[in-house]
Amino acid sequence: MSTASFDTSTAARTLEAAGLSGPQAEAVVATVRSAVTEGVATKADIADVRGDLADVRTELAQLETRMTRTLYAVAAALLAGQLAAVFTLFRLLG
Repeated sequence: MSTASFDTSTAARTLEAAGLSGPQAEAVVATVRSAVTEGVATKADIADVRGDLADVRTELAQLETRMTRTLYAVAAALLAGQLAAVFTLFRLLG
């Protein structure tokens, strides 16, 4: 993931104006920047995830179609077997 933007120089100047020394302000800004920006999803990250989700939806639809066809084939085979058994019984009993 990319990192979001954070204006470190403005933040450091604000902290220095509040009485922190330059190195202290820089340390605080670095810590805050790391905490705020790490792991934050950008618009590009979200667009990538949406694209991946669209691919998954397509794959799931294709899988559903294959599973439905397989289910119908199995049902037809079972029905054919049952019909064959019934006709055989009729021949034997009839």
